[in-house]
Amino acid sequence: MAPFPPGRFYFWAERALYLGPATVHAHHAVQICIPLSGPVRLRSGPGAEWREYAGAVIPSNQPHESDVAVPLIAACWLEPNTDEARRVVRSGTEASIASLPHSKLGRIVSRLDECWRQQGDARHAAALMDELMRALAPPSCPVPRLDPRVARARAVLAHVPDRRLPLAELAGQVALSPSRLAHLLRAGMGVPARRYLLWLRLRDAVRELTCGVSITTAAHAAGFADAAHLTRTFRRMLGFTPSAALRVSKFVQDVPH
Repeated sequence: MAPFPPGRFYFWAERALYLGPATVHAHHAVQICIPLSGPVRLRSGPGAEWREYAGAVIPSNQPHESDVAVPLIAACWLEPNTDEARRVVRSGTEASIASLPHSKLGRIVSRLDECWRQQGDARHAAALMDELMRALAPPSCPVPRLDPRVARARAVLAHVPDRRLPLAELAGQVALSPSRLAHLLRAGMGVPARRYLLWLRLRDAVRELTCGVSITTAAHAAGFADAAHLTRTFRRMLGFTPSAALRVSKFVQDVPH
């Protein structure tokens, strides 16, 4: 029998997808957990009841754990302030882990498994993510309206050189006081500006890792103080470390634009 291929880790502007062997843990991103080797048992923290899931939506910063390692999983992460993530969470739950029934997942489970076994490229993985999003949260789903001032602030942050911008300077660009902007960002995006910029720097670091550089080199290129700083951020945002991901998987280059 041929050996199983390694995992694959795909990272785009506001999405990430992991296919392969893994364990499933609170992090910044909204997570969609789809076990490809049978159901997974999850709970929302110590003392909570264990429940079995064919698939699950886990909101941003929701504690969670599994009772055993999952042999094969598709784990999708969404930047939580996007309309896409807000539709996914709204269609499930805003407070705890939401179950995804087989009827919603359809053929996507077998297609994700096939993508892993065939070591699909980033375009193939992106198409599967689009298919999954259409199934779970089609554009027709209602979504809480994002305050226009928050949307403007997010657009500014997305194009900040070096991924650093003081809150006072950002507030000036959207004609708000720093305290008012901080309140609106937390209410509308769920995270402060600094946390969003960290996500963007994390994305930059992953792009470097797809080129085969060391974690230290990727950290410095993306503006982190050192490899330890990148590792702490990676764990907090996604629930595991880049070295752990590299042991079982390969980072795949983003689709060029």
